[in-house]
This record gives sequence, structure tokens and C-alpha cells, in this order.
Amino acid sequence: MKAIRLIMQAANDPCRALDREEVLASAFRDFVQRTLAAGWNEPEVALTLADIADDYVMALARRVAVN
Repeated sequence: MKAIRLIMQAANDPCRALDREEVLASAFRDFVQRTLAAGWNEPEVALTLADIADDYVMALARRVAVN
């Protein structure tokens, strides 16, 4: 598994969003390939990851609403 590159830009740097997408997409592709190699099929991996992402977004929204 590849290491995730450190953030090099300030929070207001316009390149930060591009770097974030590149870093996360690379880690995501690596993770998906590992799950497929372990025998899971692509549709179940995709649907489960979407469910997990949705759960994460909802939990984050609840935390933000409390603060």
C-alpha cells in the first residue's frame, strides 16, 4: 500500500483541492484493487463504499450541527 502524501498547501491555496483529489483518488484505486484481489466483486465493493461514504458524511453533518 502506498503512503498518502502530506499536505503541502495552505488551506486557502487553490491547488489544494486538486492535490486532495489526486491523493484520495490514488488511495481509493489502490484500496479497490486490493478488495477485488481479495475476491470481492466490483458492484458490491462500489455499493458498500458508497454506503460507508454516505454514513461518514451524515455523521460529519451531525457533528458540525452540534458545534
